Amino acid sequence: MKKLLYGGLSIILLLLIWQLSSLSLDNQYILPGPVQVFSSFLQLLLKTSTYSVILLTLLRLSVALITSSIIAIILGVIAGNYQNFDYFLKPIVSSLRTLPVASVIIIIIILIGNEFSLYLITFLMIFPLVYEAAKDGIINIAHDLKDSIALEGHHPFLIMTKVQLPLALPFIKTAIFQSLGLGFKVIVMAEFIIQSTKGIGNELYKGSISINYHLVFAWTLIIIVIVMIMEFLIKKLKKLM
Repeated sequence: MKKLLYGGLSIILLLLIWQLSSLSLDNQYILPGPVQVFSSFLQLLLKTSTYSVILLTLLRLSVALITSSIIAIILGVIAGNYQNFDYFLKPIVSSLRTLPVASVIIIIIILIGNEFSLYLITFLMIFPLVYEAAKDGIINIAHDLKDSIALEGHHPFLIMTKVQLPLALPFIKTAIFQSLGLGFKVIVMAEFIIQSTKGIGNELYKGSISINYHLVFAWTLIIIVIVMIMEFLIKKLKKLM
């Protein structure tokens, strides 16, 4: 009960600050008030085109997430078993983890410059998280268990896929869940910067260049709702798993 009460008070405070800021600026084009934004938000929810835009962005995210996760898991499992391979990939993975998202987007746009960039950018942002998780999952398998499996003389591929991978799954699942929110934000940002033909980022771009900032705010609310739904579903999935 306290959680809901304080959470509600926080939202009311933010809305009050927003409304007062809008009134003090006295320019609905630059900073529309909460009523205008919520009206635009509801109008968007009533349009079927809104859901096709959301689905396209989520489809792009799914393709990038699945592709990145599969490659990252394969390489992570290998790196967890062969230290030299880990040393080889370490500079690349470290660079991807430390580079700002904006820098990666700009570099990829310069090099490629088309909508394939959306998938590549999201791939590169998710890859290090899942790779490190898969590698750590393998490394953290008890040495006694590794030794006993090795003594049985099974083929390394069989050991990695049938024994090690299932044991590393808790690490991998956590990383994939964490990557969902990050990947969604990255792909929306990439759609905005690349000016993709369709997608949530494209809607934000169109709203900004046409000075329809109420639409920018409305789409931002949609992004917040989607992220909240993702977090809710992730919590439910974690309990089931």
